[in-house]
Amino acid sequence: MSVSLAIAIDDLYREVVLDPDRWGDDAYAEWLENIAIDADGIDRVAARSLRRAVRMAMKLQRFWSSTDADRHRGERSWEARVDIAVGVPAWRPGLELAERELAANPSEEGFDEVRRRFRVVNGSPWMEGVDYDEWCSGTADGQER
Repeated sequence: MSVSLAIAIDDLYREVVLDPDRWGDDAYAEWLENIAIDADGIDRVAARSLRRAVRMAMKLQRFWSSTDADRHRGERSWEARVDIAVGVPAWRPGLELAERELAANPSEEGFDEVRRRFRVVNGSPWMEGVDYDEWCSGTADGQER
């Protein structure tokens, strides 16, 4: 579930930076409500990460709807728009959710999500050269799950 929540955060950010005028308090509340419904309930830890992501989205919305963003409007990549406006802190809630899901329900998809997100947040690789099967067996460089 948490990987899908991390992806939902990405979708939120994409929508906010590409159409900031569409977003306001009601839209964020509706987004959170829909996420809770789709996920069939959210626990407190996940809810905290989602609230942090909404606060980041609000910062993104304020930046991209302001005249300060005029010099960056030509940027087409939504990821770059997130980085320009907020930077690394925006990506932390998604990493937290992906790590949590990987710990609770290991999967190759979850492993790949954590690997990708870890590099973005920390600027360094995670489990470089280790594949999912090695990670699961705990034999990767003496690492244990």
